Amino acid sequence: MHYWNKGNFEGLLELAAELKKTSELRELAEYCMLREKGLRSRAMTHLDEFLNKASLWDPDSARRNVLIVLKADARTPAAHQFKTHPLLTRLIYPTLEQWATDEPSSVEPLRWLGLLRSDPDTLSRALSLTPSDVPVRRRLINIAIETADYATHHLSESVLLSTVAETRDSISSARQLIASAPNFKPFADLVAEIDKYEQMLDDWEDYSQSLDGTFPQWCAAKGRTYSWPSIVYYDDDRAQ
Repeated sequence: MHYWNKGNFEGLLELAAELKKTSELRELAEYCMLREKGLRSRAMTHLDEFLNKASLWDPDSARRNVLIVLKADARTPAAHQFKTHPLLTRLIYPTLEQWATDEPSSVEPLRWLGLLRSDPDTLSRALSLTPSDVPVRRRLINIAIETADYATHHLSESVLLSTVAETRDSISSARQLIASAPNFKPFADLVAEIDKYEQMLDDWEDYSQSLDGTFPQWCAAKGRTYSWPSIVYYDDDRAQ
């Protein structure tokens, strides 16, 4: 079973070992072990039984156990088969959403909902409560970088997919999130990527003044060396 997906299977076993330490989560640990063995049908039956029992937990037990599950999962990111749709929609999301409704100033449900959904608004609310939260701040920075990447990933065809102002706002947001961090070091590796998008956007604005050839040609003439992505079109005249 341990081949290209080795990290996933090893992660499932690590999760099982961690979850077995909590009596209410032992059936979820069994689900992990069955998934590791490739017994998906039996595993999903086991998960369904676990979720039926979990639906009877009182709110405090549900919150406590969901946090145990999420923290264990965060330590084993390679186990991508763990957070199935039923686990999320029948236990994790409902518990966190009700918790956030009941206790709007509690950071735990906000941070986990934000991280699970990559939702900028929820992540920003969580960060305002705990500015030292590195995973939350890093996710927000990466969302801003991804927005800039989306806007610029067709510049190889001389097309900017967003406005210059909107793209600059994303870049500025990423910079501000790093600048306001209590500790710079966890985000130092992202600075070069942000610099790249800012330089690319500066070049695009200069190029737009003349529109001399294609943007890649203009960059080459100026000594700019960007890595242009490969773009494949489907059901489009350009693919013929």
